[in-house]
Amino acid sequence: MRKLTFEGFLKQYVAELSGIQTASIHKLADCLQDTPRLKEPLYLYALAFDKVDLLLRYTVNSAVAAEYEQLSNRYSLTQMLLLLENQSLELPEGYLKVWRSYCSVRDAVLADNDTKELIHRRVVELQQKKKLTNYRLYTDLKLNPGNVNAWLKHNDSSKMSLDCARQIYKYAKSYQAAR
Repeated sequence: MRKLTFEGFLKQYVAELSGIQTASIHKLADCLQDTPRLKEPLYLYALAFDKVDLLLRYTVNSAVAAEYEQLSNRYSLTQMLLLLENQSLELPEGYLKVWRSYCSVRDAVLADNDTKELIHRRVVELQQKKKLTNYRLYTDLKLNPGNVNAWLKHNDSSKMSLDCARQIYKYAKSYQAAR
């Protein structure tokens, strides 16, 4: 899976917030009146895609015009990204929130991988303690043998979803060997 970029996030985010699923600056600017939460992401989107002049033209008579004008005169894309990364209080809180939302989405995969790592260790311990084989796990749970083996033998977390890892852990925890 490709790594999410800030530009890609902004493109999805403004389309989602606007409710019209478009990347058109003109149409997005028209949504500002009804969707005030769009203000900060829309400016950052326009800045990231070098469309600030276009955004300024479409918002010239709106309430956000002065803020957009001030930001465009003050910061380049590089300066803005640096301020966002450093969570500078120089920027209004709304812009920092957009950056934090991006970081949250971007880092969700890393958090999932950490959780899968913990689950992996517990499952392997339970397997050794209860003499539970990989075969028994993927057969009883009807999971893909290749993916289960890649995860349990080589700790390849890309082969296992968090839901399946939890399912395996739950099964291993409750497993009682036939005697």
